[in-house]
Amino acid sequence: MENFLPALLIIGGVIYKIYSEYQKEQEKMRKRRPHIPTAEPVAVPIPPPTAKRPIPPTFQKEHPSMVSKKVEQPVKQRYDIPEEVNRVREQRQHRKIETVDLEHQQKNKVPEFNLRDAVIQAAILERPYK
Repeated sequence: MENFLPALLIIGGVIYKIYSEYQKEQEKMRKRRPHIPTAEPVAVPIPPPTAKRPIPPTFQKEHPSMVSKKVEQPVKQRYDIPEEVNRVREQRQHRKIETVDLEHQQKNKVPEFNLRDAVIQAAILERPYK
């Protein structure tokens, strides 16, 4: 109990010294990088709310009888698409079809069963001696 007070003072002194060194390092860092703000909060001005844009009027849905009477016209493109782009699009479409076919085959594929391999693997897993 007699050594308790000096030990407590030594521990307190060490903690204070560590804290003061930490403060010095923080001050040196601020001097090296003055563009970094301190931990104090800075008020940021909030821009005033902008006026809301008017909502465009909604279009009425066409009656089914009107749709059948319409003559469909091909959509005119505003620009020419280069050959390379068309080729890449076709390749992507082809790859998508291939992946769908592979997934379909894998789902419908029945796993092969080989009795000889099954017996060998069972013997390896369940050895009579350990």
